[in-house]
Amino acid sequence: GFSYSFFRNIGWQDRTIRTIAGIVATIGAFYFLKTNAVAAIALAALAVAQFWTVLSARCIVCFFMGQCTISRSEKNKLLTKGIDFEK
Repeated sequence: GFSYSFFRNIGWQDRTIRTIAGIVATIGAFYFLKTNAVAAIALAALAVAQFWTVLSARCIVCFFMGQCTISRSEKNKLLTKGIDFEK
């Protein structure tokens, strides 16, 4: 059967970009809150997804695409700490 890996697969640069995208989506959700509920909900969902990937350091889309954005130096740091990541 299928099982999703629980190892990290996004690096600090990707997490920074996703944090910025989550903040922008949150601001957009509040901006559209009174005028366009559909846009506000969509942006809020996007913000939650971005913040979830930042906090977990995992992205299911990157997993299915076989992408791991963790740099070599970051992988070495994770190895010394005993933290698992996608190979």
